Amino acid sequence: MSSIRVRFAPSPTGTLHVGGARTALFNWLYARAQKGTFVLRIEDTDQERSTEESHQQILRAMDWLGLDYDEGPGKGGDFGPYIQSERLLIYKEYTQRLLDEGLAYKDYSTPEEDVARKKKLEEKGVLSAEDWPYRNLTADQQAEFEAQGRVATIRVQMPDEGVIRWTDLVHGDMEFQYAVLEDWVAVKSDGFPTYNFACVVDDGLMEISHVLRGDDHVSNTPRQIHLFKALGLRVPKFGHMPMILGPDKKRLSKRHGAASVEEFRDGHWLSEAVVNYLALLGWSSGNDQEFFTVQQIIKKFSLKRLNNTAAVFDYEKARHLNGEHMKAMKPAQKVELAFDVLRDAGVLTDEAEKARLGRILALLGNRFAHFDRAVPHLSAYFCDDYPVDAEVAVGIDDAARTRLNALADRYESLDPFDAAGAEQALRELATESGEKAGAFIHPARFAISGSGSGPSLFDAMQLLGQELVVRRLRAPRMA
Repeated sequence: MSSIRVRFAPSPTGTLHVGGARTALFNWLYARAQKGTFVLRIEDTDQERSTEESHQQILRAMDWLGLDYDEGPGKGGDFGPYIQSERLLIYKEYTQRLLDEGLAYKDYSTPEEDVARKKKLEEKGVLSAEDWPYRNLTADQQAEFEAQGRVATIRVQMPDEGVIRWTDLVHGDMEFQYAVLEDWVAVKSDGFPTYNFACVVDDGLMEISHVLRGDDHVSNTPRQIHLFKALGLRVPKFGHMPMILGPDKKRLSKRHGAASVEEFRDGHWLSEAVVNYLALLGWSSGNDQEFFTVQQIIKKFSLKRLNNTAAVFDYEKARHLNGEHMKAMKPAQKVELAFDVLRDAGVLTDEAEKARLGRILALLGNRFAHFDRAVPHLSAYFCDDYPVDAEVAVGIDDAARTRLNALADRYESLDPFDAAGAEQALRELATESGEKAGAFIHPARFAISGSGSGPSLFDAMQLLGQELVVRRLRAPRMA
């Protein structure tokens, strides 16, 4: 086991969205590529918004993606607990240390003072020592404020001048002036630690070597580096990945389509395809290859190939990759997936139909990049309540119905009823009627499937069976 230790630290305040899933994936890939350790830590210090259901949803999403963790909730490890609300005594110990060593102070600011300070920072861009009147209170002054009913927060005291620098694994050299970094709250008035404080304590004690996260955390990094150094904890290497955008170049959200892993799972996407596509959102293999198995990505993954520009989530490209992964599936796997899709759609419930489903899938071939889009085509083989193409239905006029009835008469006495026999009978009927075969084939396809396109008509007829084909030819479903 290498010394590489990375972590994914989600807040259980909602489902695992695409951006969070990519963060988890890149950390997992790096750990697996370097034979390191992947840690899951649940950051639930926001007690008002954190829920157990969200916690479980995150675990289910990671399991579906195949992102197994080496240490974390339910697995344990040498650096637990791995849920922040279970680490409060640890934070309390470090809070006292901050106060004892003069690294932080009790702040009794009123809401009005906080607003005024924020306004000054927005207008002037910097703050000075005079903006922090509670830095050097005596014990008597603190007691007086508490007697007034004020409840203190604990603020980390930042230097008033100087520069803090680090070399980001994605963006290169970065720096912040201390003058723009306000004294920040480490412990809220309710006694719970803030994100920045708990994160530093946990990353330090859990010996995290690399912090890979979204670039919305860049502004947190100088504060955290300062505290790592102040507490004598090893500073990890930081890498900040640009955000994921929708096609309109705005931050990806539900308005662009599926935004959470749960939606992809419930939509019957292939988890391998989702992992493949997420990997391409911010990482490059060095060539034009886009289709990868998970093991291929692990073998090629390198932090040096992380992109420093925002990635655009293209759903059609993702669907294409889903189709490529479907092509690579074994027939038995396709049957199981298709059965689940049809069962969820209320089309198919009898597992005994799996054998016939396998034959139908073989007939359809690789026509679909996503089984959800195949439901209308597949449902016609298993029930009479299937969708029809309204534009094609318009072409089923009286003349077409006459031809369909004539074909039904011919098929009713056909023995044996198979693909070859059905085709021969139709072509003979067309010749006898002085028509082209297409005059029978096109309405017949619609009559048996509700569609104007599809696989071999006669193979489809054989799979549907003589009785059902004859019935649908005589009374095609029009809506």
